[in-house]
Amino acid sequence: MPADGVKECMIPDLHLYRTEVTTDVTPVVYDPSLCIMLQGEKEVYLNNDKLVYDPLSYLLVPVTVPVSGKVTKASVDKPYLALKMTIDLKELADLVIDLGGRVERSQYQVKAMSVGRVDEALLSAVSRMVQLLDKPSDIPVLYPLLKREILYRLLLGDLGSQLRDFMLLDSQGHRISKVIEILRKKFNEPLRIKDLADEVHLSESALFQAFKAVTAMSPLQYQKKLRLNEARRIMLQEGIEAATASYKVGYESPSQFSREYSRLFGAPPKADIERVRLQGS
Repeated sequence: MPADGVKECMIPDLHLYRTEVTTDVTPVVYDPSLCIMLQGEKEVYLNNDKLVYDPLSYLLVPVTVPVSGKVTKASVDKPYLALKMTIDLKELADLVIDLGGRVERSQYQVKAMSVGRVDEALLSAVSRMVQLLDKPSDIPVLYPLLKREILYRLLLGDLGSQLRDFMLLDSQGHRISKVIEILRKKFNEPLRIKDLADEVHLSESALFQAFKAVTAMSPLQYQKKLRLNEARRIMLQEGIEAATASYKVGYESPSQFSREYSRLFGAPPKADIERVRLQGS
């Protein structure tokens, strides 16, 4: 990574990150992933919950979740360096079944994001994965094996029980992950808590409490952040106006959309998009 930015690799699940400067708080949506800090420091906010991860710690994200984050340590001499590997939940679920009782059920409240420490076994597997970039012809054969090993090391590590809990059909984590999947697919449709509760066989109050325990936000807050992040994405990538974007993501009032967008991103839609494009030029 000789220059700042995000690098997509020949390994499709892998992204590398580098910056020599600290950053402001930026709202983003994380998909299920493993993020490892190699140098520098970052703060990530799950609504009002703050997580800090530094060198040789990792951020584990078992479900799609809207968050905010900022790089807090970076310099020319010691740039911020990190990698992210997307987690295939189907592969993870299959591995949980294969491991059987080797990974215990979590004793603690499961969370949509957690920070753990990288041990030698996990570091070895991740290092070998990155080294495949020097031998692209090896990627089709060896990457699937290394990806499975990395998931295996995660399940046997400090946060393995939390990760496993999202895969168990009768667990709270799995129920909330199912609700999240519905919200993610239908983010532009009206939110009906009763329908969501019926889908996962919970009462409305139990769903609300469980969802907030896992994500640190209500289903409505979650949906709103998904909508606003998607609106930002399509305005940037498709060049459409704010009013059109607001209707596409499910808002009925462009003025309400503009107010909520400004609260999340710190500027009205048009000004924010111009700022982002200017930063990327």
